[in-house]
Amino acid sequence: MNFLNPLSKNGKNQDSEDKKSSTQTQRYNNITWVDIENPNRKEINHLIKDYPFHPLHLEACLSKGQLPQIEREEHYLFLLLHVPSYNTTENKISTDQVCIFLGKNYLVTVHEDSASGIREFFNICREDKKQRNAYFKKSPGYLLYNVLDNLIKDLSTLLQTISQELDEIEDVVFDDKVSGVYKIGQLRHKIIRLRRIIGFSRRIFEDLVPSTKDFTGDNLSDYYENLTRTINKLWETIEEARETVEIYKDADFIMSTEKTNEILAILTIIFTLAIPATVLGTFYGMNILLPGGIEVGAWTFLGPYTTLILVLTGSTLPVLLMLGYFKYKNWF
Repeated sequence: MNFLNPLSKNGKNQDSEDKKSSTQTQRYNNITWVDIENPNRKEINHLIKDYPFHPLHLEACLSKGQLPQIEREEHYLFLLLHVPSYNTTENKISTDQVCIFLGKNYLVTVHEDSASGIREFFNICREDKKQRNAYFKKSPGYLLYNVLDNLIKDLSTLLQTISQELDEIEDVVFDDKVSGVYKIGQLRHKIIRLRRIIGFSRRIFEDLVPSTKDFTGDNLSDYYENLTRTINKLWETIEEARETVEIYKDADFIMSTEKTNEILAILTIIFTLAIPATVLGTFYGMNILLPGGIEVGAWTFLGPYTTLILVLTGSTLPVLLMLGYFKYKNWF
């Protein structure tokens, strides 16, 4: 399955009404799988006629921003999950919503086309008889397990790309000639989004084992416990990635601050060394009588450049003294 699904040409999701809705159904071994892509009101109304679904659950399929949930009704189990979608244009991860209805002899999946992994798996089962027999051989609960397993594999693949980006950004962070602020910010956004998705999924999967058994009659605890273990490992991976990127953020900030301090130190030293000459030139450039000033004629006891030599000496001597003191204090 492939979660790397480019969005619209401008890199943004189109509105639901602009997308073409598609409903496909396949039946095998007394199991019906209905897959609805880009649901609209018309498609949802068809579900009302064919299945005993609660109106609130059907409304959740059309609305956005719903929190992940698992609810057990008398005749079916309702799941609402979040899955990631990678926008290759903007290099960002967005969150898509997947609604699932599990009954004793049916499975209904409702999702946007950006969650393309579900439709790809649906087509594999429809076109490959061997695969269809393998996935439909037990119960809708077993079919649901395989759907979720493919979603987790997509999530795992995305986490691998995050790990690769962490390795790449490490070289940028510790290179004092390159700033990694923007790349770190992008990576933090991806990790935060994935962490939220995985965190919700952990709680949902923990409740799946007893619920699926009630509606399908199969003991699929080993399968769903395997999903739970996998999602917990992904959680540990994303937590490690979050801690790593925070370390990189702090390291980049420290190195940027150190570079700024070095620049300020150099500018401060230059300014400090220029103070004696500035003060001397300011005082003796005034049109008033000052101690040591020349009232009549010119100083020539050191030749025609006596005045210049004295001014340079008076300016340079304090500079040398300050440089010696700075060196003694190990300021540079």
